[in-house]
Amino acid sequence: MTFRNAVLLMLIGLAAPVAASTTASTRIVAQLAASPEPAERTGALARVAPRLAALGLIVRRTFQDEASSSARRSGATASRGAALPAVYGFAPERIVLLEAPDSSLAAHAMRALVSSALVDWVEPLRDRSLQMIGLERAQDPGAAKHAATLDSLPNDPRLQSKRQWGLYNFGSSGFYGGTARADVHALEAWHLGTGNERMKLAIADTGIDPQQPELGGLLADGSPRIVDARNITDDYPSVVTDRYGHGTPVAGVAVARTNDGPHFSNSGVAGVCGGDGLGNSGCAVVPIKITAGNSGNASSWDIAQAITYAADVGARAVNLSFAGDSPSRLERLALTSSLLRGCIVVAAAGNSGSLYPTKAWYPAAYALSGLCIQVGATDPFDERVAFSSYGPGLDLMAPGVNIETTFMSYPSDAGAVYDGYVAGSGTSFAAPFVTGAVGLLAAMRPELTDTDFQHLLRESADDIGAPGVDAQTGYGRLNLARALQAVDARFGLWHDEVAADSFAVVGAGMLRVGERNPGTMDRYSGDVWSSRIAAYATVTLPDSFPDPDSVRVWPRVGGTFAARGDYRLDSFTPSAEIIARSGRTFTLRGWLYRIDEDSCATCDDAYVPLAPSNVRFGFTALGPVTRGLAQQPTGAPAPTTSLHFTAGPNPFRGALELALPSAGTVSVHDASGRMVRRFAATTRAQWDGFDTRGLDAPPGLYLVRFEDRHGAHVTRRVVRL
Repeated sequence: MTFRNAVLLMLIGLAAPVAASTTASTRIVAQLAASPEPAERTGALARVAPRLAALGLIVRRTFQDEASSSARRSGATASRGAALPAVYGFAPERIVLLEAPDSSLAAHAMRALVSSALVDWVEPLRDRSLQMIGLERAQDPGAAKHAATLDSLPNDPRLQSKRQWGLYNFGSSGFYGGTARADVHALEAWHLGTGNERMKLAIADTGIDPQQPELGGLLADGSPRIVDARNITDDYPSVVTDRYGHGTPVAGVAVARTNDGPHFSNSGVAGVCGGDGLGNSGCAVVPIKITAGNSGNASSWDIAQAITYAADVGARAVNLSFAGDSPSRLERLALTSSLLRGCIVVAAAGNSGSLYPTKAWYPAAYALSGLCIQVGATDPFDERVAFSSYGPGLDLMAPGVNIETTFMSYPSDAGAVYDGYVAGSGTSFAAPFVTGAVGLLAAMRPELTDTDFQHLLRESADDIGAPGVDAQTGYGRLNLARALQAVDARFGLWHDEVAADSFAVVGAGMLRVGERNPGTMDRYSGDVWSSRIAAYATVTLPDSFPDPDSVRVWPRVGGTFAARGDYRLDSFTPSAEIIARSGRTFTLRGWLYRIDEDSCATCDDAYVPLAPSNVRFGFTALGPVTRGLAQQPTGAPAPTTSLHFTAGPNPFRGALELALPSAGTVSVHDASGRMVRRFAATTRAQWDGFDTRGLDAPPGLYLVRFEDRHGAHVTRRVVRL
């Protein structure tokens, strides 16, 4: 039997149970309905409390208060930008976790609340389990069979001894064998960038060992590398100490310090976004504990809290190596909110490939809608590992077998001792390769946002498996070097939004509307006959892109208000595609539906999910640029190259949240150019919607301009509803 097959059989034999299914539970999640009387001062919870008590339910936790208090405890400013535009139906201030005395009463209460006007929506609390196949003790690097031969390798002992095959695969001469350079091409990528200490990567997991020198310690300026640590669970005391032994190994793959020599037992590993060992420590680490005590299971509530918290404290990515087999509206809305605030979730595809390979595992399956990045696992021979799931939404693959990484400096509660290092297997360890990739990309180009990371990583992957994009391996195996090469200083990024400029009726059929949402989707739930309408927008690339054929373009979730065209609206998730390109122009298409007159409740408002006048498309263009701004056509903004900020939600009601690259000045102008408001700002700021006189600014288009202390400036367009 070959070494390769022996490893795979051993891993399958060690396989943990398939990701937890939703079991009979006593806890449910509900979003309470807003008051029908806008002037009513009584809160939603107080108004609904008698009905909840009658159903035998008690309130255990409230979503908004926890998210806000978590951010305050970390020293960050809690973001009211967690609220999405109304079409998403997300109101964190009204989401509660309820508990019944037993599972039968919980099921009865669910049935009663589903049809109640007192709640917007209700769902069971979902279970999620970590996606680890197993951990193995690795031999001391001094006993490795082969000595390093490349002087350019960083000096981390386990990389030098050819054990970290995911970063550099030596092939048959490597410790684990395999195919030469079946790896993520980290060495080539590190010539371009090794991370940035101002970039935060969050690890939502079983916690972390803060004393593990590969993960913690101090930055060059004396500040701690581990920041904004938070235990989301009900644990007391509320600490992030890893008692299980999953979060610490996962974190090591993404952010272990690189080129910093040996630590425990003369050993050491390199991480994807771990700096250069020469004054740059790589990305900062935000550990978020989502499992109570020494458990390896998390709930959809704690995962959604962690995602929201990570966005609140300014993390650019969240690693989530957990999965379950049931969808969660709460998770999906948290993913969307985080994405639109510049924080992307990287999710493990799941370890059920040998049993249920194409089953949807959540939250990874939401990658199909662009809300996260789903990652499967490969072996040293560049093939999908048997345990790696490939359900809907698989984006790409990354190494996931015998991944040498960090362990705690103390035993786990189960008594596991690995002297600071371990070899882990599972999609749990494939995902953090991609999380580290997001850190490298964001450090190199801070203006990347939204689905930019998903598209860049897909399109730069090395094709493996069946030729082209395929179900089992997605777009291929992660290639860090190619991803970073695609965004170097030669390339400009243009983010913009456009309204649909033409419409066409393309067939008719039975439309299935799922979730009740504010707007029209709550009027036409179920099956209704409708006409399907294609919405189009044609965009012209600015002249500052001299070679339009070399420009890559993709739609973004942010700024897009259109639906899918398959007659299924299970929820409101923006959808658009690029259907044509010719010279400097490209055409975007999305869909909406018009309910048949015999079925519509009020035919003046018969469009689902939005009226044609509301259809918009957000997009990104990326390509080589000229630097002369004189070539810019009127009305087309110059592609930005370094200065960037996010403003959301967009469109917005109430307050607009701003994530700025540095301290500076923010000025708000109306469509005519008149200044509405001007104020000094730090990296987290907010426009409350009032003008200089303290009056509420009217709905409409506004230009938000940020200027840093050196005079550099950039402008974003926003719409106030």
